[in-house]
Amino acid sequence: MTTQRVSRENIFVEPRERLINWVRKQLVGPPRSVEGAPDIVGVLPTERFPLGALYPISPAGEGVDPASDDGSEDDALPNATGETKEEPAMVRRYIPPSSLGFSFFIKGKDIRLQVLCSVVCYERTERDSRGRFKNDWTRKRLGEGVHEIEEFINLSSPLRDLRQRFKRLDGHARVDVEWRKFSTGWIVTVSLCNANEIQGGIKTGKEFVEERAEKTLFEASLRCVIDAGEVGAYPRVDRSLLDDEEQEIELQYAHRHVYAIGHGCAADWEVETGKVSEIFSDTMPEVEVPQMTADTGARGDTILSLARLSDICNEHDSVKPELTAFAEGYANWVSEQGRCISEQLADDRAAAERIVKRMSVAVSRMRTGLDLLSKDAQVQLAFSLANRAMLDQMRQNDRLQGKPHGDDTYRWRPFQLAFLLTTLESSANADSDFRDTVDLIWFPTGGGKTEAYLGLIALQIALRRLRYPDTGGGTTVLMRYTLRLLTRDQFIRATRLICALELIRRERNDLGKDVISVGMWVGDATSPNTFSKAAELVTSACTAGDKPALVMDHCPWCGDAFAAKRNYDSTDQRFHFLCRNSDCSFGATVTGRLPCNVVDEALYAEPPTMLVATVDKFARLAWDERANAFFGGSRHLPPELIIQDELHLIAGALGSVAGLYEAAVDTVVQSRGLYPKYIASTATIRMASQQVRMLYGRDVAVFPPPGLNCDNSFFARTVPLAQRPGRVYIGYLAPMLNRQMCMAPLAAALLLAPGALFASEQDQQELLDAWWTQMVYHGSLKGVGNSHTAFASAVRDFMRLLQPQPRHENRTTPSIAQLTSLQTAEQNATIFERLNRKFGEAGCLDAVLATNMISVGLDVGRLGLMIINGQPLTTAEYIQASSRVGRSEVPGLVFTNYYRDQARSLSHYESFRPYHDAFYRFVEPSSVTPFTYQARMRAMHAALVIVIRHAVNGMLGNENAGDFDSNNPLITKAIDRLKRRCRQSVSENSDSVDLHIDALVADWQSEVERCLYSRRKLEYQVSDRDTGRDRLIYNHDDRIRGLWPTLQSLRNVENSALLKAL
Repeated sequence: MTTQRVSRENIFVEPRERLINWVRKQLVGPPRSVEGAPDIVGVLPTERFPLGALYPISPAGEGVDPASDDGSEDDALPNATGETKEEPAMVRRYIPPSSLGFSFFIKGKDIRLQVLCSVVCYERTERDSRGRFKNDWTRKRLGEGVHEIEEFINLSSPLRDLRQRFKRLDGHARVDVEWRKFSTGWIVTVSLCNANEIQGGIKTGKEFVEERAEKTLFEASLRCVIDAGEVGAYPRVDRSLLDDEEQEIELQYAHRHVYAIGHGCAADWEVETGKVSEIFSDTMPEVEVPQMTADTGARGDTILSLARLSDICNEHDSVKPELTAFAEGYANWVSEQGRCISEQLADDRAAAERIVKRMSVAVSRMRTGLDLLSKDAQVQLAFSLANRAMLDQMRQNDRLQGKPHGDDTYRWRPFQLAFLLTTLESSANADSDFRDTVDLIWFPTGGGKTEAYLGLIALQIALRRLRYPDTGGGTTVLMRYTLRLLTRDQFIRATRLICALELIRRERNDLGKDVISVGMWVGDATSPNTFSKAAELVTSACTAGDKPALVMDHCPWCGDAFAAKRNYDSTDQRFHFLCRNSDCSFGATVTGRLPCNVVDEALYAEPPTMLVATVDKFARLAWDERANAFFGGSRHLPPELIIQDELHLIAGALGSVAGLYEAAVDTVVQSRGLYPKYIASTATIRMASQQVRMLYGRDVAVFPPPGLNCDNSFFARTVPLAQRPGRVYIGYLAPMLNRQMCMAPLAAALLLAPGALFASEQDQQELLDAWWTQMVYHGSLKGVGNSHTAFASAVRDFMRLLQPQPRHENRTTPSIAQLTSLQTAEQNATIFERLNRKFGEAGCLDAVLATNMISVGLDVGRLGLMIINGQPLTTAEYIQASSRVGRSEVPGLVFTNYYRDQARSLSHYESFRPYHDAFYRFVEPSSVTPFTYQARMRAMHAALVIVIRHAVNGMLGNENAGDFDSNNPLITKAIDRLKRRCRQSVSENSDSVDLHIDALVADWQSEVERCLYSRRKLEYQVSDRDTGRDRLIYNHDDRIRGLWPTLQSLRNVENSALLKAL
C-alpha cells in the first residue's frame, strides 16, 4: 500500500473530513462492495445500518420495544455536584419512522420547484441447501430517474392550500407536498414516505424482522431545488413579543438565517449569490462552528507586552500615550457602531442604542482607569507589579515546559488588558460609582478569562499591601468555584502567580512583612481538614513509598517532584509544603516553605492572601468560628475582591441556597468597613442581570460588551473557516436502538476509524493521536454505567461486524476509564494525567466515560473527539462540554448521540443547522430564586447566624449563642444590614423577607430565654452525644435536635424524602 502525504498546513483538516465520511458510510451506507459477493453477510441490513432508513408501516400499529427504554435518566435537573439524579422511568411505545421531510417558506409571483428523492433497499437472492434464503443481502437502488440515482417531480405554487401525493421509486415510496398560505408566501412541507407495509397475519419474530428488513428503505434522500421564487427566513416569533435582551440577540444574529426545519431528519440548504438554491434532508447532519479569537490586536502592538507594562513607572511618558491610543482604538470602533444605528430596521434601533450605550460606558470606564493610573502613584506601582508577577509566572511556566521565550513573547490579549483598565478604578477606589457593579467576563471557553482576573487579583493584592503595610495582610481575595475538580486545578494554576508575588515582596520593603500566600478551602474528599489527618496521609505515604493525596505533588515554582519523606512538614500542630531544590528561589531558603496550603487548620491559623474555595464550603461559616480569620479576624482588613468563576453553574437549587449565603458574606464584609468588589466569569449566560441581582444584590456589566453583530465585539471576533478550522458537530440518531444500545455503533466506528484511515499515512503518529481518545459525555451517573456496559459488549460486537480484523488489535478490548464524582480527587487526577498520554504511550486511553463534571475545567490539548449522549438539559452545558475538545491545533469533532424517545433530542436533531449556526443565541437563562419561601426555609437562619457570629463583637465563640439579645444595638445594626442587603436582591418580596428575618430573631430570642429559664447552656453547636447543653443549629440527621437544622455543605441541596411502604 502506498503511503499518502498530507500537506503540513492542512495536516488535520482533510483527514478529519475523511474520518467523518468513513464513519458516515459505516452507519448510513453504502457498504464497501466486492464484485460478485453480497454487500452484507450474516446480518440484517436494519442491524448493519442504524441511520438513514425509513421503516415499513405496520397496519396494526405495533411499536418497537414497548418497555425497553428506561425513560428519563438524563432528564433530571443537576445537583450541586453537576451530575443528575434519575427521574422515574416512563414506559413509552416507540414506532420507528417511516418518513422524513422538511418545511420552508417561499414567496414570489412565479414559484417553481423540483423535488428529487432516492433510496436503496437490500434483497436476498441466494438460498441454502434447504431452499431457505441466506442471511446475505445485496444492495439495490430503486427507481430510474433522469438524474441517475434520483427521481424528480416538477411543482408550481397552487392557488390555495393544497396537499399533493406522488408515488415514486417503483411504488416503494411516496412524496407528499403540502402548501399552506402564510403572510405573502407559502410554507411548503415536503416529505418522503416508505409506502411498504408489513403484511398482516401471524408471524414468528424472525419472520417479522426479516420482512421489515426487506421493506425498509435505506440511504433515504430528499432534495428540493428552487427553480423560481425566493426562499425566505423561516417564520419566528414577533419581535414585539420579546424582552429587551431577546430583541438585542435577534439583532446580533440577524444575519444567521434559518431557511428550513427538518421533520424526522435534519434540514440543510445551499445558498448561491445570496439566494437559497436548494434545500435537502440530512440524516447525519454536519455543521462546522467557527472559533472565536481574542487575538484581535496587531502583533506589533507593544503596549500589550507584559514586560513593557511592568516598566510603566520608569517609562510612564512613553507608555501612557500607547495605553491611551489602545483605549481610543476601541472608542473609535464604538463610535462607528453608533453611526450604524440609523442603518438598522426601525424595530431594531432601540436595541441597537442599548448595545452601543453599554459599549460607551466601557469606553468611559477605561478612560477613568487610565486617568487614575496617571494620577495615583500607588495604583501605578501596583499595576507595574501585577504585570511583572504575570510575566514572571508565565516565563517560569514555559521554562518548566522546556520552552523558554524572550520577554516580548509574553503579552496580554487585547480584551484582558482592556478588562484590567476597565475594572481598575472600581477595584482601587471604594467610592467608585462602579464599585457595586459586578464585572462579568463573558468570553468563549479557552479565550483567557482566567488570566484576565488573575491580573486583577495581582493588582489588588499589591495595591492593598502598598496602602496598608500593617493591616493589609490576611485574606485579600476570595475566589470561589462550584466544582472540586475545577477548584483543585485552578488552585494549582493560581499558586504560581502567588509564588511570583511573594518573590517580589521579598525583594522589596513596601509590601508588608506577611507572606503573600494562597490556600485551598474545600471538603475533606479533596484535601485534609485537620493537621492530624494530613500527618496521617504523609505517614501512610512514607510507609507505602508513595505520594500523599495532598493536592500538590511538585513545587509550583521549579517543578521539582515531591517525596513524602522530604517535602511535607507535617505534625499534629502544623503543615507546610516544602521545596528542597537548592536551585529554586523557595528551596534555597532556610525553611524551604512554599506560600501555599490546603489544610483547613493551617488556613485558620494563617489566613492566606488568596483563598480558593468551593461555593459549598461557605456553609461552614455558620458552624466554625475559626473561619472568622478569612474576614480579617482582629488584625486585618476583610477581603476586598470576591471572584466567582463559571457563574452559569450557580443556578437551580444550588444557586438559590448559595444566594442566601452570599447575602451573609456580603453583610459581614461590609460590617467590617469595606464594600467588596465582585468579579465573575462565564462562557455561557443569559439574563445575567437577573442572576447577578439575585445572587449579589448588584448591577452587572458584561465585558467585553457584545457588539451589534455576534461575530465582532472588537475584542472577540469570529475566525473565518478559511483561516482556521472550527469545531465540527455531527448529529446521530439511531431510531431502532434504545438508550442502552444506540451509542454502540457510533463508538465502534470511531474506535476503528483512525486505524482504518491513518495507519499508513506519513503523519500517522499525529493523525492517529488526534482522534484516538474518545471523551464520552453523559448527563447522569446512570448513563455512565450504561455506556460502560455497552463498551464491554455491544461496542465490541459492532466493531467485529464492521471490521472482523481491526488494524490495531488492542482496540478490540478498549482501555476505558471514568471521570465522575463517585471517584476520589486523586483517582480523577490520575485519569487526567492519562488523558495527556498520546497514542503509542503506555496508559493511553481509548475512551473516557464522564459526567457533566468535565464541562468546565478540563483542558487537555490533545483531545479532539467527543460523543455527547443525549441532548444536555441546557445549551450552556452543551457548549461547555463540547468545548473540551479541539482546544489546540487538533480541530475538534463532536458527535451528538440523540435519543429517539427524548423530546429535546428530536427537536435539536431536526433543527441541527439553525441551532449550531448560532447556539449562543439559544443559551437559556439560569434560574436563581434565593428569596422564595422554600429557599428561605432552607438557609435564611444560617445567613442570620453567620452575620451575628462574624459581624458582631462578642458573638463569635461557640458558647456565645446564648448571649444573643435582640435589643443589643450592635445586633440590631447587624440585622438591619442583612435586611438591607436582602432588599438589594429582591424588591417585590422584601416585606416577606423582613418578616421572615424578624421571626427568626424572635425564635432565637425565645430559645435564649427558654434556656435561661431552665438553666441550660445554649451554644451554636453541640456534639450529638452531649445531653447537658442545648444547641442552636444541628445536622439534619442528629439524634438530639436544636432550634434550626442547618446545612454543613451545599453539595446536595435538593429536597429529599424517605418513603415507607405500607
